[in-house]
Amino acid sequence: MMLAPPVWSFLQSTVKVNSFDTNISLQSGPIIFACLHRDMMASILYVRPAHPWLLVSGSDDGQILVKSLGRENFDFIEGATGENGGRALVKLRRTLDAGHHIGLAVDGPKGPFGTIQPGVFQLAKLTGATIVPLLPEVKPAMVFGTWDRTVVPYPFSRIHVSVGPKMKLSADADEAALQESKDRLGLFFQCRDGD
Repeated sequence: MMLAPPVWSFLQSTVKVNSFDTNISLQSGPIIFACLHRDMMASILYVRPAHPWLLVSGSDDGQILVKSLGRENFDFIEGATGENGGRALVKLRRTLDAGHHIGLAVDGPKGPFGTIQPGVFQLAKLTGATIVPLLPEVKPAMVFGTWDRTVVPYPFSRIHVSVGPKMKLSADADEAALQESKDRLGLFFQCRDGD
């Protein structure tokens, strides 16, 4: 996978992405940028100006991602929400508590597709961070037959990222409040799905 960094470099230099809304980062406190696993590539291109920390796997694939994206616009936290998920949650919480933004795929790392995992809400509740959902539309794009239906922009494609309603959870949010937030996030992500 030595070709991954130059391919990514070429891709990001040719695609057109709508401008990042800088007002998002001007709000007080850290942000959790949330997208579906399928939309990670387009979302990463959009949030570069915010310099978020990204959760990546400690596997070879994760290291390829780190090398491809580089550390100029991103920082990285190694871990996963599956095995050793508790450690990843602690690292993410510390990063948010330090005032940094993070980016998460809310149905990752292994799905099922579109099923929002509880980690994003736990982090928001523990840290007071604001969840900012992102929904990219990519034209033209390749859609892979993977569990997450990964969307890969073609060179010179256009990406428009819609920003959903911001969500905050109080430290004493109960199960009903957590479920309401999950439903709102799910509705936003379904607005483009015919799945």
